[in-house]
Amino acid sequence: MYEALLALHNVLRWLVVATALWAVVRAISGWMSAQPWTSTDRTTGNAFVIAITVQFVVGLVLYGLSPVTTAAFGDMGAAMAQRDIRFFVVEHLVYMLLAVVAAHIGRARAGRATDDRSRYKTAAIFYGVSLVLILVGIPWWRPLLRGM
Repeated sequence: MYEALLALHNVLRWLVVATALWAVVRAISGWMSAQPWTSTDRTTGNAFVIAITVQFVVGLVLYGLSPVTTAAFGDMGAAMAQRDIRFFVVEHLVYMLLAVVAAHIGRARAGRATDDRSRYKTAAIFYGVSLVLILVGIPWWRPLLRGM
């Protein structure tokens, strides 16, 4: 089960990155061109938030099942001294938690904004911050697709 979830988590990362890019590009485009906020803009934000939330839940399950985290909690001092282990036990989790929070706040605040320009600006800022956190928190030194 662990290997299957890890493969799913790896593939879902690309869905999250794609929906984040889509949401950020639409938000910046709408903000800069003063377009009216549409149901497509709302759907784009929702797709991103759903994708990142599903990915985060799968990641939390993996966190609980991972032999890396299990071993790390046995000796946190030694785990913190190893870059790869520290990344997966602490840094990856923190970056992704902050990315999920930024995405959710952005969607909620954009939905409550009083005018279209504010909606786009809010979405662009929060989705953009979320995307940056995602990109920083991805373990780029690992295979881009499992099994490769």
